Amino acid sequence: MSMAIALSLFCLGIVVVSLLGGILPLAMMLNHTRLQVYLSFSAGAMLGAAFFHMMPEAVRVGSPETLYWTSAGLLALFFLERFFSYHHHETQRSDPLVETHSHRENGHDHPPRSVRWLPAAIGLAVHSLIGGIALASAVAADFDVGRGAFGTGLGVFVATLVHKPADSLTIAALMIDAGLPRKGAHAVNLAFALMIPAGVALFFLGTRGLPESAPATWTAIALAFSAGTFLCIALSDLLPELQFHSHDRLVLSVALLAGFALMAATAYFEPTPREAGSPPAEPSTARPGS
Repeated sequence: MSMAIALSLFCLGIVVVSLLGGILPLAMMLNHTRLQVYLSFSAGAMLGAAFFHMMPEAVRVGSPETLYWTSAGLLALFFLERFFSYHHHETQRSDPLVETHSHRENGHDHPPRSVRWLPAAIGLAVHSLIGGIALASAVAADFDVGRGAFGTGLGVFVATLVHKPADSLTIAALMIDAGLPRKGAHAVNLAFALMIPAGVALFFLGTRGLPESAPATWTAIALAFSAGTFLCIALSDLLPELQFHSHDRLVLSVALLAGFALMAATAYFEPTPREAGSPPAEPSTARPGS
């Protein structure tokens, strides 16, 4: 399988689940606890993708110092969400305890934060673009060492596949709350779903025309930076609910560990990378028994 075919299939799968995630709030009411179980699983997958796939691969392709870019990615997405939009998967909170804790600090009342769909969509679109760059850089690194479509790129794909519907769900739910027609909600959701392929294209446009040794450096930086954004996204899903689900702590913890274990398993079964400078492995021509 060529790199172009692998990336095309990965992008197609992500676009499909993203569209389905946007259709879900148009078809049914969502239960908060079930949503948190799903988010715990997807956050575990994103943490695992960062720790088991993206950061080790960034070091392999680049150097240990490349991980400085992980902190840059985490902080970049953090400040994007702080000043522009924040990572959010529900349009309102129904738990009075959550609202009391969230909006009262140092003896002062703070009104609930109103979330508008357009800033949220733009903010989520930006980190989806970064997700596309992460996917492309991981797949490119795999093909450079002869692992094909079954290395780091597969891990990043699975984590993105698991998490992407939650973002589409958020945008669609916010548009519905704002009173937008369903056709408009579907059109925006389609545009959002295409952000991952757009990020893939952006990665390869960025490497075009670079010196021969530069693409590897760009790949390592993109992997490390994207790992930071994955860490930020996962923690933003996990930490706000840490103190408000004591009755569900076991099932949420199991879901988190299941997502984390899924990424550990994909890393364990990754093909061994070809040594740098060695030719691609040739298919065996020996006959059985010879």
